[in-house]
Amino acid sequence: MTVTSDVDAQSTAGTEAGDGGTARRAARRQRLFLVVAALVAVAAVVAIIVGRGSTSGVPLAPDNPRPGGAQAAATILEERGVRVRTVSTTDDVVRVARPGTTLLVTATGRLDDAQLAAVRDTGADLVITQMTFLPDLAPLTDRVEPSPAGSPAPVPARCDDPHATAAGEVSRSTGAVLPLSDDVELCFPTADGAGALATWQQDGRRVAALADGSLLSNESLAEAGNAALVLRLLGSNEELVWYLPTVGDTFGEEADDGGAASVLPPTVTALGWQLAVLAAVVVLWGARRLGRVVTEPMPVVVRSTETTLGRGRLYRRARDYGHAAAGLRAGCATRSAARLGVPRSAGADALVAALARATGRDEAAVGALLYGPPPTSDAELIRLTRELDTLESEVHPS
Repeated sequence: MTVTSDVDAQSTAGTEAGDGGTARRAARRQRLFLVVAALVAVAAVVAIIVGRGSTSGVPLAPDNPRPGGAQAAATILEERGVRVRTVSTTDDVVRVARPGTTLLVTATGRLDDAQLAAVRDTGADLVITQMTFLPDLAPLTDRVEPSPAGSPAPVPARCDDPHATAAGEVSRSTGAVLPLSDDVELCFPTADGAGALATWQQDGRRVAALADGSLLSNESLAEAGNAALVLRLLGSNEELVWYLPTVGDTFGEEADDGGAASVLPPTVTALGWQLAVLAAVVVLWGARRLGRVVTEPMPVVVRSTETTLGRGRLYRRARDYGHAAAGLRAGCATRSAARLGVPRSAGADALVAALARATGRDEAAVGALLYGPPPTSDAELIRLTRELDTLESEVHPS
């Protein structure tokens, strides 16, 4: 018997050790899965950010392949040896634009007086566009002003400018440019005294005002002579600074009001949101449900009397006389109604009337006993219990 017991003990110990090793291995596998899942999620976030960094949805942006972008023009210029540098703030324009370069301003209407003056002082050859909503170009130039006199139909050059004559015509012009000086050459006339393009020499550099910036877009570049005009205007120098003005950009003293956030690149915000989403996904994955609910038979049978006594003790300990009295009254009413044949759908008044007839009691007394105010002490609860028992004992089926 001793030998058998020792063998059983060793077998039990081995089984417990094996179960412990299995649990540890399962825990290690779970931790490894968590690490791998986190790495995969981080790699996906980085891939999304890098993928978004290669293209954009900004109108007339050189990295935007959509119809409203200008990736086609930028690509052709780069293939011809022009270095295209994209900037989005006036500070960057002042830093990189200089004489001997071409500066394209894609949305002149978004610049204030200080920014227009900064663009003027770079000394670069200028190509300005989207002037329809700008009432005053004086800080930049006093040679032209915007005009609404555009043309939805193709417009021939009708001027001596070599870039315009090479293009022949443009497909359309939303808005126009109105010259204010005799040294301004007007091309592609859309109305009396207004045209789609104006060129002139200012402070030793060439300036061109193109009324409709959409001629640069991917969807319009191949129409009429748009490509010839755009590529000649933007490719006259070896370096092109492509300025995409952004809403809220400032220059000068106001540019320092943004604090440290103003110097952070835009991808930092996107990365922060991506990491926040990743953290939320990891938390939700860690708190995932363990599976469907499985019902199991109760290992112990609890008698109804024990449940009733236990609930009564809880009511007594909590001094919850209201719930206890409500349970007693409900039980008495249910049993009495069953004896008298009163349906469950009947109201309190019908049950009280039936009990009064069966017991010979007054209806008001029966109603107060079944539906009166709850007791407030042990003595009142005991008295209510006795009265309910007496009432129920007086009930006999009619």
